[in-house]
Amino acid sequence: MEAAARRSGGGGGIWESLYRVVMRRNSVYVTFVIAGAFIGERVVDHGVHKLWEYNNQGKRYEDISVLGQRPTDE
Repeated sequence: MEAAARRSGGGGGIWESLYRVVMRRNSVYVTFVIAGAFIGERVVDHGVHKLWEYNNQGKRYEDISVLGQRPTDE
């Protein structure tokens, strides 16, 4: 009973204050969604790129030292 009273009270937590800040206006909400999608895409792209580099270490074009070199005639 106390928990229900606390939740419905005027106090509010961090989630409620964040909800009030972001959802107050449609323009703020749309900006929040677009910025979140852009930042999320960059984070996922960076993580997948690092994972791919780690799994393919030594197999990439940059890792092979003899590519692009001419054999010496000695």
